[in-house]
Amino acid sequence: MRILVTGGNGFIGSKIVELLGDKHSVTVLDSDETYGLISSQKLQELYKWRKRNWKKVTFVNGDVRDQMYGLKSFKARPELVIHLASYPRAKIVNNNPVEGVSQIVNGTTNMLWHAKQFGVKKFVYISSSMVYGNFTNEIKEDADTKPINIYGEAKLAGERLVKLFCKDNKMNYAIVRPSGVYGPGDLPDRVISKFFESALKNKNLNVHNGNNKVDFTYRKDAAQGIIDVAMSKNANNSFNITYGNAKTLQEAAELVVKITGSKSKIVDTGRNSLYPDRGTLNIDRAKSLCGYKPTTGLEQGLESYYDWIKQWPLTA
Repeated sequence: MRILVTGGNGFIGSKIVELLGDKHSVTVLDSDETYGLISSQKLQELYKWRKRNWKKVTFVNGDVRDQMYGLKSFKARPELVIHLASYPRAKIVNNNPVEGVSQIVNGTTNMLWHAKQFGVKKFVYISSSMVYGNFTNEIKEDADTKPINIYGEAKLAGERLVKLFCKDNKMNYAIVRPSGVYGPGDLPDRVISKFFESALKNKNLNVHNGNNKVDFTYRKDAAQGIIDVAMSKNANNSFNITYGNAKTLQEAAELVVKITGSKSKIVDTGRNSLYPDRGTLNIDRAKSLCGYKPTTGLEQGLESYYDWIKQWPLTA
């Protein structure tokens, strides 16, 4: 199958491309944007590691909003689009909403338009659990969406664009909502990465509201889940792709201290208003309709991530 993966250099996207292997003809559209999170040199080293197992991949270096690069990325006439390209964090979009919202909304619109022109059969949009806003009980895909930050609002706008555009143009779609993805190949600014960085220096692990839960999802599980949804005959639906068993930030921090043998203390610094209260995302729909089977629990995933960190120190 001919597949276009936007954001294919990214943390999740690069694993999707790797797992697709040589069974498909894959084109990747992405840029070298650092978002101020990492030096350009370190980013290139990270890209090299993420892409070490890629096979049969055509790479287009460009902005997902640019029509010229859109045209180049659709040159191979993909049958399937997996659209991940986006500003990657709530705090980054919050700090630069003009660029952040533009990339999410305008980038999605550009990809949808090209998908129509080139007869794409299915468009898979990677959204976020942030679209739900605050929730504490297990949540299903049909629950109300009430985002509390700009990132969540932009992602939800992208979902609505996909649904409307695909309905009007008789194109199949799927929407994926991941949560708390972590693991080898991640950047140093995410919560689990910060926990490890502090633990390895025996510094305090600062936790924003330790009782808040996150449905942490191992990178490989998230990538495979997206592929499962993309390859499924089921269409025109939304899917939670997570581990399906949320843990508190306090529990995650304690596991990091345990795994590293650190002398760090865990300090609760109070709630960060940018982030919603969250819990477990119900994944029954993805399991039953797409065959999704996450395999890596939090402790096992953190141990694997720690093995990687020992070879790739978390420095910007």
